Amino acid sequence: MNKHTKLHMESAFTDFVNPMGPGKMLEVGSKSARLGHRPLFEKNGWTATGIDLKQGPNVDVVLEDPFSFPFENGYFDVIISDAMLEHNSMFWISFMEMARVLRIGGLMIHITPSRGPEHRAPQDCWRFYRDGMKAAGEWCGMEMLRTSTDWLSSDLDFRAIKLPKTVRRMRREAVFLDTTWGHTVGVFKKATETHDCLGAGYIKRLAKLYEEMPIEAKATRSA
Repeated sequence: MNKHTKLHMESAFTDFVNPMGPGKMLEVGSKSARLGHRPLFEKNGWTATGIDLKQGPNVDVVLEDPFSFPFENGYFDVIISDAMLEHNSMFWISFMEMARVLRIGGLMIHITPSRGPEHRAPQDCWRFYRDGMKAAGEWCGMEMLRTSTDWLSSDLDFRAIKLPKTVRRMRREAVFLDTTWGHTVGVFKKATETHDCLGAGYIKRLAKLYEEMPIEAKATRSA
């Protein structure tokens, strides 16, 4: 968490979370000496749970499997992450797990870089723009409520020569300009049960095809 992600989360909390009233919040990738965003939620009456891969400050549950959460379906009202998705080797699976343990109508809030230097912890895999956030949400049955990216002025100036209207819109939608990480923010509402979402449909189809594959073909594919 830094000053910009703190302000991003406070804005999302004020506009989307606060009207819900207190509930249960899960922070994914929560290890932080400064307790991450937990104080924001707890001072407003929320019960916060932090999960991560290693024990440390702000971690209540250490995951044995990074892609399997030890919670029942629909347990949480809000799920958040800050600077987690870029380190996640299979973020689309984590999105599905977060959606599974979120109740219908519950919120997800993610903040992640769109640029910046490599920063392994222990790996650095991805960067996200607004369309990437929207696609990840659609994959697991989430309705996009808000998305923004904090652009570089120099990139916008370059594009403005050919796309002035587009760049004017991009400037309006950005919260900050010229920050190191150019954070992309996604705020989602769970609109579809996870077992009925787009991603689950593809997973079921591929699993069925694999199970129907002859043993010899499976061996060939594995080799």
